[in-house]
Formats: sequence, C-alpha cells, structure tokens
Amino acid sequence: MVVIIGILVALVVAGLVLLVASAMSGGSEHGSPWRSFRAGWAARGTDPAVVEGEPVDLKLAEFLAVTADEGDAYLNVEELGEGLQRARDRAVSVLPGVNRG
Repeated sequence: MVVIIGILVALVVAGLVLLVASAMSGGSEHGSPWRSFRAGWAARGTDPAVVEGEPVDLKLAEFLAVTADEGDAYLNVEELGEGLQRARDRAVSVLPGVNRG
C-alpha cells in the first residue's frame, strides 16, 4: 500500500513540475515542456540510430591527444611545496618541545 501511495505522489509531483515548467516557459523558442514530453513519448518506438545519428568511434588516447592543453597546470608543484612549508613552520612554532631546526 505504501508503495502505491509513493508512486501516486511521485506522479502528482511530476505533473505539477510539468505544469509549473509550462507556465514558466511562456513563449520559449523550444516550445513548451508539455509538447516536448509528448514528442518524446511519441518517438520512443523509433530506431535510436535514426534519432541519435551514428556514434563517433574515437580511441581515448586520440581524444586526449586532440584535447591536450599546453597551458599552466591546475596544480603547481612550487606553490604546493611553499604552502606545505608554511604549514609545517606554523605547526612547529605552535607545538611545544618540537625541535625547530
């Protein structure tokens, strides 16, 4: 019984979301969400190859070589080292009885 109530609540909430989205979209260039939903529902039995087109066959190594960025790295080793050194110096200065050499 709880499962049926949960499903019904989920369907009501989904309907409300569709209703609010339809009201909020107004004069959208892509059409209303309700029209998009109905078009998708009607197209669910079509051949996916026709809808999506042909897949692109590309090896991961080729993809990474094409999209490689020659700019600065996200992490800079010198900056990380300086930050760690400052953190170590602060920790040593606060801890009693630690050799500061």
